[in-house]
Amino acid sequence: MEDICTIKDIYKTLYQFEKAFAECNGMTINEAMILCCLKDGEAKTAGALSEFVGLSNSRISKVINAVEGKQLIRRLINPNDKRQMLFSLTPEGRACIATMQGKDLGFDNFFTNLRKCLG
Repeated sequence: MEDICTIKDIYKTLYQFEKAFAECNGMTINEAMILCCLKDGEAKTAGALSEFVGLSNSRISKVINAVEGKQLIRRLINPNDKRQMLFSLTPEGRACIATMQGKDLGFDNFFTNLRKCLG
């Protein structure tokens, strides 16, 4: 039973970190992970984004739409396969990444809290 309580504490710590991250950055961690996946400048398919972020196809679609709605990514038709969409960063998306790279994202506090959970 003690292990279940530890898992609950880990989930609570993750939830608090995700909430603080979203409030500070105006986006969820999954949205930020999409930007991270695209930061190399190479356009990627929804499948590649899904694999990188670790979400199902239906969930990644919602996250892509949210990031696209914030005008941080753009959707293009794949010139090699017209059935497929490619996603890439907009200038605003690149600026957002640059801003986030200069921020303290609170990882030290997060890892301290996580270590407390693990005893």
